Amino acid sequence: MAKEQIRTALETDDCVMPGSPYATHFLIEAMLLSGMNEEAKAYLTDYWGGMVRKGFDTFPEAYDPADELFSPYHFVPLNSNCHAWSCTPVYFIQAYPDVFLR
Repeated sequence: MAKEQIRTALETDDCVMPGSPYATHFLIEAMLLSGMNEEAKAYLTDYWGGMVRKGFDTFPEAYDPADELFSPYHFVPLNSNCHAWSCTPVYFIQAYPDVFLR
């Protein structure tokens, strides 16, 4: 049941999506706990990989792949550009090596 709910949310255009690496961590964790291992790996790779492909050398407080000027403060210069909670890829690689290292 959880898989279907997550898939429905991800496929719904007007669904509110996480606006930060912090919140995205919990989406990926929910996917993993629901048995959506391949989808979780793809989501993580696309989300954090998108930042790397855009030239980020640190991960920002807020990131929306569809809106490069996204800011929860409505003013991009106020975003922090180096947040520890953005270490999600390292956490998941360590916690789920069977998913992320194959």
